[in-house]
Amino acid sequence: MNRNIKIPAIILLAAALVSCIRKVDYDYSRWYKTDDDNDGRRKISVMTFNVRSTGSDTGDRAWIVRKNGVFEMMKTIHPIIMGSQECESVHMEDITSALPEYHIIAPDLADIPKEECAEDAIFYIKDSLDVISSGTFYLTGTPDVPSRLPQSIHYRVCTWAKFRLVNGGQEFFCFNTHFDYTAEELRVIQMGVVIDKIKEHNPDGLPVFLTGDMNTDETEKATFQPLLDCGFASARVNAVTGDSHLTFNAYGDYKGSIYDHCFYKNFHSVPRFVTVRDSFAGLKYISDHYPVNIILKFNDDFDSE
Repeated sequence: MNRNIKIPAIILLAAALVSCIRKVDYDYSRWYKTDDDNDGRRKISVMTFNVRSTGSDTGDRAWIVRKNGVFEMMKTIHPIIMGSQECESVHMEDITSALPEYHIIAPDLADIPKEECAEDAIFYIKDSLDVISSGTFYLTGTPDVPSRLPQSIHYRVCTWAKFRLVNGGQEFFCFNTHFDYTAEELRVIQMGVVIDKIKEHNPDGLPVFLTGDMNTDETEKATFQPLLDCGFASARVNAVTGDSHLTFNAYGDYKGSIYDHCFYKNFHSVPRFVTVRDSFAGLKYISDHYPVNIILKFNDDFDSE
């Protein structure tokens, strides 16, 4: 008799706990939870994704296999902009061949050998966005000339672009980068360069977001606090619907870390932040990092005129 009384109570408790869990909407065609969330403001679907350099990976980790999963992922989620890291020329050529709606803003690396630089390209849907200006700078004390920090193994850069929405004319900035993995003090320097360059290129305070593989999580205050102090906010922390999953999966070889980020300023809100852990083209991992998809809303109400 007592057993019959306890079972419903347990069920009710479990239901209550489940209702408190912050859920993720994985229907990528419908970014909002309810119709009330779709308040008419302009919104853009943004992604940050370390596609993994070709290197010496074999089997399911080889790019010739993984690329089919990357194509399927991009077709499924269809971000208007994707900030990519470790994106070599073969990645760019294969992705734009499979998805011709995308154009590329490739990093301007002069004559630096590709194996010595962490390449950061920006993909964007050409029929949705106009590029007003773009460029590349180095994450050093001399950002406008090819250079790297003495302690860094690779040249580290940031690729940026100023865009205009074809529908509505809203202008905004995207900055995309890849920080050093060797030491915190290097990442602190690199973030300082990014902050200075954002201020230089965006004096009018247009909406701006920063995507990238920062090679550390947000608990590293020395790296991220200066960005927050400038008015940026974490999309992961502030998303209405989001998650805190590990983004560096190392192909499952270890438990992983939260390395991939999006920070924003002068946007209205972040309806969704999703660490994309789905399988694509039958592959459990399409890279050693999971893609991250973010919806950003502009402050202006939508006006199609």
